[in-house]
Amino acid sequence: MLFIGLSLLLGFKIWENTNKTGEVFAKITYRDETILMIDLHSFEYKVYDTEYQDQVIVMRADEGIFYVPGTVTTDMTALYETDTFARDNNIIGVKLLVEDGKIQVLYQESPRDICQLQRPTSSSLEPLVCLPNELVVSIMTNMESDEFIPDSVLE
Repeated sequence: MLFIGLSLLLGFKIWENTNKTGEVFAKITYRDETILMIDLHSFEYKVYDTEYQDQVIVMRADEGIFYVPGTVTTDMTALYETDTFARDNNIIGVKLLVEDGKIQVLYQESPRDICQLQRPTSSSLEPLVCLPNELVVSIMTNMESDEFIPDSVLE
């Protein structure tokens, strides 16, 4: 069984590498709705026109920092102690960091903080899943940059 599992994992990794376009995007979904797309190399982003668009904070995008809504992330005390921008702007939600072509969760609240413990990812086989926050970060490696801009997007 172990051999079969390792073989399948290797097969998926090879498949992922053969379908890569060289572009890597993070697709952030909140409550089953795509709210944000981020180019993991250039930090370019597109905010989707959804009911949550006002909760997506991209003012620090040039630093690779994005704030998105999270269902149970409402007490921001621990983040405010280390992030003066979040405190000064009264930001409530999940803090994401894009760095070295990978994305990770820097701050969120959940019963066990598992989401925050996940390692940074740039692989479509390793999404970041924050179930208590109803947030999923999927990695898209098979898109071209001109496919990055969907129709219903805010700039």
